Order: sequence, then structure tokens, then C-alpha cells
Amino acid sequence: PSGQPSLSELGLPNQFVAVRANGYDEGYCSNLKEFVIGTPEAQIYDTEFECCTEEFADQKSGTCISNLDGDRQPSGQPSLGNASGLGLPNQFVAVFTNGFEGGYCSNLKEFVIGTPEAQIYETEFECCTENFADQTTHTCISNLDEDRQPSGQPSLSELGLPNQFVAVRANGYDEGYCSNL
Repeated sequence: PSGQPSLSELGLPNQFVAVRANGYDEGYCSNLKEFVIGTPEAQIYDTEFECCTEEFADQKSGTCISNLDGDRQPSGQPSLGNASGLGLPNQFVAVFTNGFEGGYCSNLKEFVIGTPEAQIYETEFECCTENFADQTTHTCISNLDEDRQPSGQPSLSELGLPNQFVAVRANGYDEGYCSNL
């Protein structure tokens, strides 16, 4: 083997396995017969992307992900959510492509499909709070649409207007919060 990832069209369709010939940090996924044959079925993935995210999720070098075709490269940016019509409705999953501090939630099919149901959340906010609550960069929360940003200041919803919240920046942007009063 050359130590280089396969060109997926030359290998077996929908059968990708992890190749660690040069160690974890130089590992990649391949669908060449020489790697796939003899691999237990539980370690064979339908897509190269799924193989990389399952087998090399913590890979600091990014070798596996960087070998994906350009149109299958994760952007490192959160999905555009339901507003753009590109994502799946009410199905958000945590994406750790950029590590924990750079993690975010997405509803793009490429991330959602194949994710166990227990790891799929109905809202992007719920996904962020469940998976990235201790994130010091606040990357996930900051990617929420402006009207879904947590305020840090609870409003008294039972005293305010129902389902009508506005941003209050009386003490500046950093201390801003949302209120329905």
C-alpha cells in the first residue's frame, strides 16, 4: 500500500475502512479491496466521511478529513439551519470536526444521517446546551440565530408578552439579554 488514501471511484462502493499503517495521526479511510476484505462488518462504513468522523474524530493532524473530495469537506462552519431550507427540520447533532472548543450543532443531512437517535436534538439550542455547555469559546451558542441567543438574564415570561422577545443592550452588547417585558 502506498500510504495514500484511495480514490473512492476505484475502490469498493460504500465500503470504507480505517487505515492506520502510519499511525493514528496519519490515518485515513480507504475503500480499496486490500483494506476492506477481512475487516469485520462493524468496522466498515458506507461513506468515507462517516469513517473519518467515527475512526479519526480526535485526529489532530486532520489527515483523514483533509483527504475527502472538496465537495465532501466539512466547512468548519455551522449549517444554515431551517431558515435556508438546507437542513433537516428538528434534527440537530453535535459536530466536533474542529474539536470541542470549535464544535457546533448542525442539521445538515451529512451529519444527521447515521447518528444514533439519542444524539439527535429537536433544536439547535438544545443540542448546544447538551453538548457544549462548558465551551469557553461559546462557538456553538454564538452560531444560533440572533432571536434564539440565550440572554444570560431570564425574563419574567409570565409577566411579559407571549412569544415576543427583544434584545436589551442597556449595559452594552456583552451584557445584553432578551426580554419580553
